[in-house]
Amino acid sequence: MTTKVTLVSSPDDVYFDAYRILAVDLNTEQSKTLSDTLLHLNNIPDTVIYVWQNTDNLEWLFDKKHKSDIILFNADSERQSLAGYFSAQVNSYYFGFLKDLDIINNKAIYSVDDLSVILGDIFETKTRQ
Repeated sequence: MTTKVTLVSSPDDVYFDAYRILAVDLNTEQSKTLSDTLLHLNNIPDTVIYVWQNTDNLEWLFDKKHKSDIILFNADSERQSLAGYFSAQVNSYYFGFLKDLDIINNKAIYSVDDLSVILGDIFETKTRQ
């Protein structure tokens, strides 16, 4: 069985069943951590990665937020209001430092190993369903 990972950016969408990750304003190093993690994991389900950058459409971002199983965001983004919003979501994890908001969300990602544990647990749960 071949696993498919599909990258989608604004204004596009896809309409097939897959695990959905929303990547919000990740920098190059953070994107590489996500990519390396997916390469490292075994038996991942088909996955869609929605990629939103700082200048992309906000309406598209919030639509994909509702469709995603997990949110990975850059806490050091220039759009700090978005970092605050995403830190309050139960299915969100972050790269960087949340400053005062770390009491709301303590699910920081510092390495491929951290993200491997998070995605591995979530993919395993998804596979069992």
